[in-house]
Amino acid sequence: MARRCPTAPPRVTKLGDEFNNKCRISQLQFKNYMAPILLRTNEMLATNLQNWIIALFFALFGRISAAAPIDAPQPSNELFPLSEAPVVGLSAPRTEAPKLESIERWQKLRSIILRDFASRISNEFHVGEGLRERTEFWFDVYTRYGEAHHLIHHALYPWIVYRVVDATATLQDGKGPPWLRQKQAEKMAQLQAREIRRALWRLSKRNEFSGLEGLEKDLYHQLAQLPGPRKKIFQVAARQVRSQLGQKDFFQAGLVNSSRYLPYMEDEFARLNLPIELTRMPFVESSFNENARSKVGASGIWQIMPRTGRAYMIVNNTIDERNSPLKATVIAGRLLHSYNHQLRSWPLTITSYNNGIGNIQKAVRKVGSNDLTEIIARYHRGEFRFASSNFYTCFLAALYAEKYHELIFKEVPREPPQDHEILRLAGRTSVRHLEKITGLLAKDLLRYNLDIKAALRAGGALPRGFQLHLPPGYKDRLMRQTSTKDYSSQPSA
Repeated sequence: MARRCPTAPPRVTKLGDEFNNKCRISQLQFKNYMAPILLRTNEMLATNLQNWIIALFFALFGRISAAAPIDAPQPSNELFPLSEAPVVGLSAPRTEAPKLESIERWQKLRSIILRDFASRISNEFHVGEGLRERTEFWFDVYTRYGEAHHLIHHALYPWIVYRVVDATATLQDGKGPPWLRQKQAEKMAQLQAREIRRALWRLSKRNEFSGLEGLEKDLYHQLAQLPGPRKKIFQVAARQVRSQLGQKDFFQAGLVNSSRYLPYMEDEFARLNLPIELTRMPFVESSFNENARSKVGASGIWQIMPRTGRAYMIVNNTIDERNSPLKATVIAGRLLHSYNHQLRSWPLTITSYNNGIGNIQKAVRKVGSNDLTEIIARYHRGEFRFASSNFYTCFLAALYAEKYHELIFKEVPREPPQDHEILRLAGRTSVRHLEKITGLLAKDLLRYNLDIKAALRAGGALPRGFQLHLPPGYKDRLMRQTSTKDYSSQPSA
């Protein structure tokens, strides 16, 4: 399944009340004025020049009219760990960057949690030694570092972190709107990653390594744990420098929202004889953001692709059942059950959800082993690259973080379970008619039926057999007000 991350929707931003009337100009008007000039350049140059001009505008004027909306371009920053492109959806609330614990204290806490000291996780998902360092890295990404932190690390060995760039001051006190400050933070991380990459290339050209100083000395010692010729180690490392944004803010938002669905998801997976731990996979896919959309078409908390969705559920212009967290859970469960029946390994099954079962079966054949640790070490090619190598350990990190969240996030308000009733429509029914006979507003129907958003907007109809989710008590009310020829009830799956 594809993984994509949400970017913040355009917002109206107030930067101040005082501004000279002659300078009351919105960013949108300013950009429209400059559009003819920008179109003379190529697309890349236009984007960079446009951002530079807007930044100059804020530097010169400092404030804009409180009434002027800002139509700001949205950052394409990597938010979810395995994302390759942004998605449209809700952003995590901007909070103060988390203060980093002392290294020793944090490592002790992380160690006892990943050992499952309270026995909250089944033995099938204990962290093996071969994956421990990789899991520790993702655990830190989810629970220690927030949106102000960029971890510059080795892509093949993520636990080798060269530097943590803290952009707290830029995000909190920088000039311009939030999107511009985030761009500045990204640029800061990019510059430091480039500095590290260049230092690694310089090391790869050396014949001896005595007398090293500064960054080159630090990098030499950080990579000393890797076996092999030093020049080759540095060459590979220079090609594999990667920056990872901290996820603590987004993971915490997922904790708040996930409790609306997890009890029902656990019941469904138990019905399918699946480990209930698998219900934590959406923390990796979408951080339980119901509005997550990827550029390649994956949608919903399980990030189901259109082709898969159409094979198992209703996916059309007015109804998209991938966006119903509970309906999507049923399909995800069926897929995981099928994959595990063929692979007989939960690490491979979970990785298949990300990479496709065909690609995992090919990797098993090439390596001659169904041990994921060995596959990661020996098979970094084709479709099995960074995302696939890390998806299972991302899942483990998210699972342990959620199971022990009270030790990490302290007081996190969890949403109550969204109690509901399910009614199967016996005939084609318009959404306007449903609003009328139930007395529910469109927004209330949407809260329980995220899959009919387009139908509610366009006033469409729901087909016969459609499972409608209703607040408790509304099913009986609906049955009393309508003929049994039009509706028939069905218990929740």
